[in-house]
Amino acid sequence: MKGSRLELHDLVFHGVVTVNTADGPKRVLKFSAAAVTIRDLKMAVSAGPQIQHIDGAPGSTSTLRGDGITMYVESLTGTVSSVENLPAPPVLRLHLTPDTVPEWLYDTIGKLGLKLQLGLHDADIDQAGQTGGKLAIPGIHGYGTPH
Repeated sequence: MKGSRLELHDLVFHGVVTVNTADGPKRVLKFSAAAVTIRDLKMAVSAGPQIQHIDGAPGSTSTLRGDGITMYVESLTGTVSSVENLPAPPVLRLHLTPDTVPEWLYDTIGKLGLKLQLGLHDADIDQAGQTGGKLAIPGIHGYGTPH
């Protein structure tokens, strides 16, 4: 999943967990959120001999809202644009994986269960799975391409 801007509302980090996938067990970062917004959404999923794409309309903002949003993330990359709704200078490029979790996230924020407001530009999320919430994609367009 990619977007020009990603906003995670009431984001809570629950640590590194192992989930079962079609490709076998994977270590992932577990996050929950009250809401997620993604500008210029582009998603791609491997499906047999094809890659299935789902895109939002250019310039649109897709939303994920509802109870129990839990994301199992293999990697999260983006340039931090805001923390706690305060603008941040575009100097910090964040790249989180189960093997590169910074101490401040794992030992401080994760253990305290703090709810963060986090904004990222040029975001790229590789998810192993997700539960909860209802996704709304304005101008949805789906298509397939060969591998």
